[in-house]
Amino acid sequence: MPLVVIDPGHGGSDPGAVNGSYQEKNYTLSIGLKVRDYLLANYQTNVLMTRTTDTTVSLASRTNLANSNNADYFCSIHINAGGGTGWESYIYNGTVSQKTINAQNTIHSTVMNAIGSKYGVRDRGKKRANFHVLRETAMSAILLENLFIDHSNDLKLLNNSAFITDLSHAIGEGIAKALSLSKKVLYKVIAGSFKDRQNAENRKNYLSSKGISSVIVEVTISGETWYRVQAGAFYSEAEAEARLKQVKDAGISDAYILAG
Repeated sequence: MPLVVIDPGHGGSDPGAVNGSYQEKNYTLSIGLKVRDYLLANYQTNVLMTRTTDTTVSLASRTNLANSNNADYFCSIHINAGGGTGWESYIYNGTVSQKTINAQNTIHSTVMNAIGSKYGVRDRGKKRANFHVLRETAMSAILLENLFIDHSNDLKLLNNSAFITDLSHAIGEGIAKALSLSKKVLYKVIAGSFKDRQNAENRKNYLSSKGISSVIVEVTISGETWYRVQAGAFYSEAEAEARLKQVKDAGISDAYILAG
């Protein structure tokens, strides 16, 4: 599977940009972890973090980690400072591949579509710079400057959990689009579907007597309500097949797998 490295900037003895008690390193870690979780929950990919706690990590260690693991993409997360406002992205200002340029275009537009009009975030544009993490990575790389810690409105957004979630998910979605990552497929084992909820309850109780846990999921099909008895949901097709066999061995011959 593709390997994405997420790099929360600064950390440990290096707070990054500071505004009173607010430190860049804390925001970058929060965003980075949410990007990781979004990618792992929704796409077939592996994610490697340069840090997952408040630890000091050198610039060389960050790029060495990505290079030694032959990562497919590197995304560095930062918070800006210096009196401006808004969101911007960077790639290396030297020679880069078309893939790097295309990825920046995709990630930038995906993020701005998510946070621009909804939160009034200014688009500061797609830029290029000679940053270490962009220059020394062997793979395509991007650095994101996520608002300004020293701008009052930007800081309000950085302290808004809904904004941080929307921003992080948009970054994750942008990376997924840029790398053409495959969506994760969830394989649900359906052990019966009934119009009468009591029948679904009976099936659930029967499965429980056989040592098989299940839940009842209400769905609407062509305007009608059905009660599905779901005996597990798996990202692994093999695990779903194993559970299906267990359900059928318990006497539920019409059980099936619903993928989606």
